[in-house]
Amino acid sequence: MNKEFNHIKLNEKKWDKWSESLDGKGWRNEFLRKAQEGVVSLLEIKNDIHFLDVGCGTGWAIGKAAERFNFSGKFFGVDLSTKMIERAKENFQSMENFYFIKANAESIPLEDGFFDVIISTNSFHHYLNPGKALNEFYRLLKAGGKIYILDPTADSWLIKFLDKIIKMFEPEHVKMYSSKEFKDMFINAGFKYLKSVEVQTRQKIHIAGK
Repeated sequence: MNKEFNHIKLNEKKWDKWSESLDGKGWRNEFLRKAQEGVVSLLEIKNDIHFLDVGCGTGWAIGKAAERFNFSGKFFGVDLSTKMIERAKENFQSMENFYFIKANAESIPLEDGFFDVIISTNSFHHYLNPGKALNEFYRLLKAGGKIYILDPTADSWLIKFLDKIIKMFEPEHVKMYSSKEFKDMFINAGFKYLKSVEVQTRQKIHIAGK
């Protein structure tokens, strides 16, 4: 319990700090946005979508997804950081069908089988209990719904090496997983692993269905 509590607090502190600059310019933000655009470009067009972004940050990807769906539906964002959620609410304060909630990916206070699409971008490698998070995503997803997880994927020696280095300097970091590990985790949670799509350098979008 102490390990989980400490991990949550470390991540809250990290992302609260990041919230101050995440909407700004610079190579880091451009890199993240381009990757998120890759996820949004794969989403199937549907009216009255129920959409969820886990680890939503300031809500940028939700805004892009809403544009793709012509703002038809309900768009939710969940993040562990209070300040990220505050910034997201501020960014989309005029949107009545946007909802932002502070919550852990392992325990999201929303109803079963509500979402058509769930995404998570560059967040998964910070989850202390990824299996619990995927079980929660499965609970939230409608039958026939899809999940898209974008993360650096440890299919090469370089990412495996970076994974070890980052873990030495960032206590919030847990693990970067290989494609096989993603597939196994999806299957263990009840999903059908569909495919992966590479975006940018050694990042993959792992797609599964319920």
